[in-house]
Amino acid sequence: MNLIDLPDNPVPEGARTGYVEAPDGVRIRYAHWPAGGRQRMGTVTLLQGRAEYIEKYFEIISDLRERGFAVVTFDWRGQGGSQRLTTNPKRGHVSNFGRFRLDLRTVLKEISLATYPGPHFALAHSTGALVLLSDSERLRTMLDRAVLTSPLLGLPSGTLPPNLGGFSRSALKILSLGSLGRPAHQARARKGAAFSERVGFPLARLCSAIGLGRLFLPGGNGEIRVPFETNRQTSDKARFDRFNKVLEAAPELGVGAPTLGWLNAAARAMLALRKRDAGPNMKLPCLVLAAGNDRIVSTPAIEDFVSRAKAAAYLEIPGAEHELMMERDVFRDQFWAAFDAFVPGLEAELELERAGL
Repeated sequence: MNLIDLPDNPVPEGARTGYVEAPDGVRIRYAHWPAGGRQRMGTVTLLQGRAEYIEKYFEIISDLRERGFAVVTFDWRGQGGSQRLTTNPKRGHVSNFGRFRLDLRTVLKEISLATYPGPHFALAHSTGALVLLSDSERLRTMLDRAVLTSPLLGLPSGTLPPNLGGFSRSALKILSLGSLGRPAHQARARKGAAFSERVGFPLARLCSAIGLGRLFLPGGNGEIRVPFETNRQTSDKARFDRFNKVLEAAPELGVGAPTLGWLNAAARAMLALRKRDAGPNMKLPCLVLAAGNDRIVSTPAIEDFVSRAKAAAYLEIPGAEHELMMERDVFRDQFWAAFDAFVPGLEAELELERAGL
């Protein structure tokens, strides 16, 4: 499908789009742009979060190109314009994050590395950042540096869907022997966040094992839009309205709530990164940015991982919501300042100078 072009969200000039087939036959939608600006700084491969799509990142793509970067991005399997994996295309489902790693390696090999010169960088958000971290050993041979925003490394307090209805809440309470499904005061939810994982992760694993992995999480549904007043993504209404207009024009790009199978797959990826050697063994230089007011992923879990990773630097932006790249300018400017200081980095700058670029 072609990129959706709207007056408030125009397609950046020079776009080239297409589909690339992963080794397992799944078709992945991609788009790429040549660098703009006066100086060529390399190539950035942009990795989206869960339920996102290429069109949501047009502003970020333009910002990167103005900085001198060529940009490559794509939709993960099961979302955006890529091939869907369930009969209900609104289910946010994957059974194993190894499938996402396959998407990323395919795009890097077939598009990013094959089309544009280095140095090569990744800019990854949320679920995309988890995928990258889970495959950092392999990716070290393809990427020079990576910037990660709000990586999905843990679930915060209050992780149950905010629209959890009476029946769904009761069902969840029964399945978890009363541990989940009851409303929690904020103080108790904050204290019990880790406990929610200890119950929620095994529950997702059990449901996946008995063939219920493609069901929505309790309380979840195929709704692809939420009101600004209840969103947990950004405090910037203009940007929020902009990417919701894309979904109004092209609802086929949207994905609803995740499935139990998706949670089980994400849990396995997160838990692997909590092993003692996961941080010290990471060789890919990363800058990790966390949002101080994140209600979608756990900021303390991010900080804990970076404290164990010798190749990673950490910066928290106080007061920001989850989507740092789509937040208000007061937060977004801090993200770009950190990005500019880290990418392309001293080594890459010296290489560019020696090449006369």
